[in-house]
Amino acid sequence: MERQKRLVKLAGPIFIELLLSLLLGIVDIFMLSQYDDRAAGAVGASNQIINNLNLIFAIISAGTAVLVAQNVGAKKQEEIEKVSAVSLVVNLIIGIIISTIMIIFGKSILQGIGVSPDLMHYAYEYTFIVGGALFVQAVLNTLLAIIRSHGYTKQSMFITGIMNIVNIIGDAVFIFGWFGMPVLGVKGVALATTFSKICAVIAAFTFLVRSVLSVKMFNRLKEHSIHILKELFRIGFPAAMENMSYSLSQTVLMSIILINLGDIAYITRTYVWQISWIACIFVLAVGQANQIMIGQLVGAGEIEEAYKTGFNNLKIGMAFAIMGAFILFFFGKTLTSVFSKNPAIIVLGGATLMVDAFLEPGRVFNVVLINGLRGAGDVIFPVVMAMISMWSFGVLGGYIFSVVLGYGLPGIWMGMVIDEWFRGICMIFRWKSRKWTRRWQTE
Repeated sequence: MERQKRLVKLAGPIFIELLLSLLLGIVDIFMLSQYDDRAAGAVGASNQIINNLNLIFAIISAGTAVLVAQNVGAKKQEEIEKVSAVSLVVNLIIGIIISTIMIIFGKSILQGIGVSPDLMHYAYEYTFIVGGALFVQAVLNTLLAIIRSHGYTKQSMFITGIMNIVNIIGDAVFIFGWFGMPVLGVKGVALATTFSKICAVIAAFTFLVRSVLSVKMFNRLKEHSIHILKELFRIGFPAAMENMSYSLSQTVLMSIILINLGDIAYITRTYVWQISWIACIFVLAVGQANQIMIGQLVGAGEIEEAYKTGFNNLKIGMAFAIMGAFILFFFGKTLTSVFSKNPAIIVLGGATLMVDAFLEPGRVFNVVLINGLRGAGDVIFPVVMAMISMWSFGVLGGYIFSVVLGYGLPGIWMGMVIDEWFRGICMIFRWKSRKWTRRWQTE
């Protein structure tokens, strides 16, 4: 019972935060779909690139989340301050470099992934503004990782809520011309998204220095910063590589859709992608809460409790995944029609979501157990399995099912189903093997 209470305390606010974060993207896509289906598809393509680049920042923020949680469990305040200061400064520097690259080479990158001339104007407008401000996202990711790992998931939720409110108001103002403002379309959405993230950074940093850590933590940059940076990369790089492999595989699949299946299939994919993530939102919350719980438990030396907690959280995540899968299977067309009135998109979206219903239960194993392994510092095994499975089953399998065998967009999802289930079964065996406990048993 104590495990369930702890999970609810952490996962509840994370669920709301993730839902709000997802709504940030969904509101952009939905409002643009009322403006122009092409604009919605173009922003979907831009966001795929931006999401890939965000994974570079995730190297540091993932390492930060694990190290902070473990040190919170071990009650090592000085180490928490060192990790936090180094991660914030390093991600800011990396963010500025990436933002500069996007401003200079954004259009070339969009052309490289196969964005059609029909979508290019919209895609480049969005990429130039949002991509050019990626350093803001880099800092925000790190701030929220530090705050959550202390257990302040409710406060993190409120910060994300502020960001979404600002974004939604900005979208409406610039897309529908509220208050006499000019209708800017994609450019307006990009400006609203960027401004909302700036507001979130200000709110997150204010909370951090007032309630969690003193601003004097930056004085600790002189103390073993290189050692801390090595630790962040040791944990963060493999952890980010697993997510990076997933995002890059999705970028390749996106190119396959654009080149072989056409704009209608890609626009449908944009809508299906948003719907499928809504269906697994609570599973994602359980996964993030599981990482915090496992990190704090192993840091405190409670290895057996960590083992049992991982399986307990897996069962809870699976229950929600099955409910989500049921809704996707039977109401896929209805959900797609929320975004588009094009009959071809609605039918294709409904068929694809029926396949996605079989993917969701398999995704649970990876989301919950991989986060648990990450919390314990076991980051290599998930990366190795990701490289093998995502590219063999997800990408190659998706190409075979969609293009060679002619199943189209649902075929892309068939490959993803095999990938999720194969990796998921491997993660169960890894958790049961207890190999992730060896480091802690020897300390």
